[in-house]
Amino acid sequence: MDEDLMEKILLCQPDSLKGCSLCCGLFNLQDISTTSLFEFLNDGRNREKSYKIYSEYKDEISVREISSYICPYQGFLDRGKPGCLIHPLAAGSEARDRSFFMSNICSRFICPAHALLTYEEKDFLIKSVDDWYIYSTAIADPESYSFIHNRIKESYGESLDDNRAKKILSRALYVHGENLSKYKGAIFSYSVPEYNINKKNFSLKYVDEARELVVSAIMSFL
Repeated sequence: MDEDLMEKILLCQPDSLKGCSLCCGLFNLQDISTTSLFEFLNDGRNREKSYKIYSEYKDEISVREISSYICPYQGFLDRGKPGCLIHPLAAGSEARDRSFFMSNICSRFICPAHALLTYEEKDFLIKSVDDWYIYSTAIADPESYSFIHNRIKESYGESLDDNRAKKILSRALYVHGENLSKYKGAIFSYSVPEYNINKKNFSLKYVDEARELVVSAIMSFL
């Protein structure tokens, strides 16, 4: 597949149903259960309206990596769609200079999943998953998502029915999201080399118990 075509698939806000705010530090919260992250994102509008900065609420939350930043201006842009509340498309004007990284860095950053996933894997993920949490799990650990994608193809063949593919992939990613919740260290990485170092602590290739749970979830559809 042509590299230019691969680069045209942006995973940040792929459609009107889902979005991702991992680069804003979402998965740096210690508790990354769906309930905890939903509450955090749901309060984003209140933090944005009050101009609440990270230093004003960091003592109220537990983080995985103390040196990493959690942007207070992430929240639900729409129902089930996390993102940047001060992005010009959301705020009506450029307001990201209020954030720690400011607009120059925020507008240029592309997470490791863009480089590590193939066009086919990106396309399958976007078409098959609409749940924001399950989608974020795939972006946070792209190698594990690739493993799941390939295992589904090996087990069920190329001609997967769309609805069945969604169920299989969503279930497998949900199980892996539970795996990631149990791990207490850093998960999301800002560069490919950083991810390649950290992934050995939680990715399916390296953690036998986690891999067995995910494979079992996939095979349960047979």
